[in-house]
Amino acid sequence: MKMPVAIGDRIELTHEASALRRALSEHKYSSQLLDFDEINLAKLSMPIFENRLIPLEVGDEYQLCFFTQTGLYQCRGRVENRYKENNMHVMDMRLLSEIKKYQRRNYYRLSCDLDIKYRMLEPEEQKVLQQLADQWLDSERIEEGIVEPLDPMEFVWNEGTVSDLSGGGVHFLCRDQFEPGTIIEVVVHLFFKNKNMPLHFLLRVISCETSEIDRRIYEIRGTFEYLNERERDIIIQYVFEEQRKRLRKE
Repeated sequence: MKMPVAIGDRIELTHEASALRRALSEHKYSSQLLDFDEINLAKLSMPIFENRLIPLEVGDEYQLCFFTQTGLYQCRGRVENRYKENNMHVMDMRLLSEIKKYQRRNYYRLSCDLDIKYRMLEPEEQKVLQQLADQWLDSERIEEGIVEPLDPMEFVWNEGTVSDLSGGGVHFLCRDQFEPGTIIEVVVHLFFKNKNMPLHFLLRVISCETSEIDRRIYEIRGTFEYLNERERDIIIQYVFEEQRKRLRKE
């Protein structure tokens, strides 16, 4: 199995199956590729979580996400062995599937804490903005990856907080309740490539649930509407770079 990854690449591990039928871990663990035989066996560093070594169980299966110079790759693996080598805790991971580039439908989600402004659209506005969305594809501002929001003075904007972001949509917290299918207008600022990028997009609400922590807060999940590929690529690159920064710090 040829691997499109390199020694030293960071890896994020997500627990998917327990050989002893124990509860699956809810945490994502950070590891590093130390060696591989270019067939189906890779040597990884044992993950450390919250300053504590996590000895993964032999036989357990994980989803592996590789952070490489050319983007994100994923595959499924099983812990074959764990041991200590040169005073370092390592493990052998048997790769159970081909390493493939992340597909568009599998956008990686980044946990974050970003301020947003949002407002609900009227039906008439939805029709107009859908027409504008088609025109935005040829806009010079899109070439730069930035879309200036409509004049906020013309509308009533509310504030919320994004808790996770991906190339497919967002999950955010706010004090307004929305029916699934509602389209809202959202503005979020991403600090990317040493500059502040205000992204303006439309979001279709998929679900709206009351927060378990505060019953006055609603958790909104939505998917992007009429988002062109340049804007989507900016979000994907932002998510990728932020995750790489976090992995380097661990």
